[in-house]
Amino acid sequence: MLACKVFFREISLIAATSGNYLDVTYIRQGLHRTPDLLQKALQGELDKIDAGDDVYTYNARYGYKERDFDAILLGYGLCSNGLLGLRSDKYPLVAPRIHDCIALFLGSHKAYQDYFDSHGGTFWYNASWIENSSFMPSEESAKALSAIYTERYGEESAQYLIEQEWPDNYECCAYIKWDELNFPQYEKYTEDAAAYLGASFDVVRGDSGMLRDFIEGRWDDERFLVTQPGQKIMPDYSDMSRIITAE
Repeated sequence: MLACKVFFREISLIAATSGNYLDVTYIRQGLHRTPDLLQKALQGELDKIDAGDDVYTYNARYGYKERDFDAILLGYGLCSNGLLGLRSDKYPLVAPRIHDCIALFLGSHKAYQDYFDSHGGTFWYNASWIENSSFMPSEESAKALSAIYTERYGEESAQYLIEQEWPDNYECCAYIKWDELNFPQYEKYTEDAAAYLGASFDVVRGDSGMLRDFIEGRWDDERFLVTQPGQKIMPDYSDMSRIITAE
């Protein structure tokens, strides 16, 4: 599994109790801001795994070939099209049919869409996001960004750039809470961020079900895409609700 580090706690929790043989590698958060770089980074990792040249996964070339992987899981949403074009020449790729990683934290694409339709612009928080994101919207991040931008561009430009990072059409700071992961300090962080930004604060109950099914191999076609070796992940223009397809 190759996964964005914003899933660190959630995937680690499920992987620790899974009966499957798993090998999980976490990749730095933030590459979705530059989708070409995300695609290049992931394809580079897939090529190394295909060749047995990566330095972190179990290498079946040296024995125990029955322990080779059945598939490579991609712990990402579509992420600004960063998944498009990805392929493995040796293994099936499995990816959730979601635009955004938040859907996996909430348990389904529908849960995410329903919240979006009723709440509009929302900044999402949870433990993994707060710990692994470069700058979560908050007073702490604003001060850090201000110092960096002021040094580079001057005080007036710094304020403008910070405003561009956090557009004013976001009205809510929502903390996703799983029953299995309880971090009151991060709920408080989100509540304080909402107060600082002049936004409303909400605690949204998450659901580990979809991520758990992903890791356990319950890959129904409605929620997950499974490619065959050599196929690429491409957009599904025939049915936009399916988001991605294999070609």
